[in-house]
Amino acid sequence: MSISIAAATARIARQLPEAELSLDSALLASARLMESMILARGAEGIQVFTGQTALMRLAKAQRTLIESQNDMMRVHQELREIGREVKAVGDDAGSCPTEPAGSADLRIVA
Repeated sequence: MSISIAAATARIARQLPEAELSLDSALLASARLMESMILARGAEGIQVFTGQTALMRLAKAQRTLIESQNDMMRVHQELREIGREVKAVGDDAGSCPTEPAGSADLRIVA
């Protein structure tokens, strides 16, 4: 299956922000869940350490989501560079992320 550069660029430009926003949505949903879990521990008759393992697992999932956001920023940056190389995108300043947070730590690819 073959696709033109223009069509591929349009498709990627439409799908990339959707993928980026889905990670934000997942992180927000997990934060709301964490809040509810912590508030539930304040219910009468519930011990303060109830659900601690679940909270720890949720915190780990949140860290993974944040790491995924950084990886998605890297994907965005790499796609931007490819787009410039094949002359599919312009050099619009400010339209793409320049460096993810903590980028010094992120340069090491696992």
